Amino acid sequence: MRKISSIFAVMALLVFTTSCGVLGGGNANGSVNGQASGAALKSLYTQYKTDGRVDLTNLNNIISMAQLVNGIQGLKNVEEKSKFYGDFAAGLILGSNNLVTQQTSKPVTGTLQTLVNGTDLTAIAAAGLAAAAQSQPAQQTQQAAATTGSNVANTVAAISETTAGVSNTLSSLATIFSLFGGNQ
Repeated sequence: MRKISSIFAVMALLVFTTSCGVLGGGNANGSVNGQASGAALKSLYTQYKTDGRVDLTNLNNIISMAQLVNGIQGLKNVEEKSKFYGDFAAGLILGSNNLVTQQTSKPVTGTLQTLVNGTDLTAIAAAGLAAAAQSQPAQQTQQAAATTGSNVANTVAAISETTAGVSNTLSSLATIFSLFGGNQ
C-alpha cells in the first residue's frame, strides 16, 4: 500500500511540475523559473551555512537540488535571451528572498546557465521526484521510521549514478555561495 501511495505521489508531482512548465526548456516565463531556482538556492545555502557542506543524505537538499535543476532548464534554448534572462534574474532575487542581489544576479545566472548547458541533470531531477515521494507523511509512523533509512540510501544511490552531474552541480553551488558573502 505504501509503495502504491509513493508511486501516486511521484506521478502527481511530475504532472504538477510539468503542467507548471518547470521541467521544460521552452517556458517563456523566466520569472517563474527564476523564483523556483532562487527558493532552491536559499534552501541549499541555509543548510550549507549550518553544516558547512551540501548534505546529499538530506532529502530536503535533494528536493532543492532537483527544484534548482528543473528551474534552470529554461536557460536552455531561449529565443529572446535578454528578456528571459532579465526576468529570470528578477525571479532569482524574489525567490531567494534577496539572498541573490541585483549585483550578484548576473554572475549567478551565468553560472547556472553554464551548468545547465554543460551537464546532464536529468538524474538529479528524477532523484528529487523520488525524494519528494519519500518525504510524504506516512500513514503509520512506525512504518515510516522503518523505511526512512532505506529510502535515503536509495535516493543517494540514484543520485550518485550521475557523479558528473552531482559534481558539476556542487561545484556551481560553491561558486554561487562564494558570491553571497555574509548574506543570509
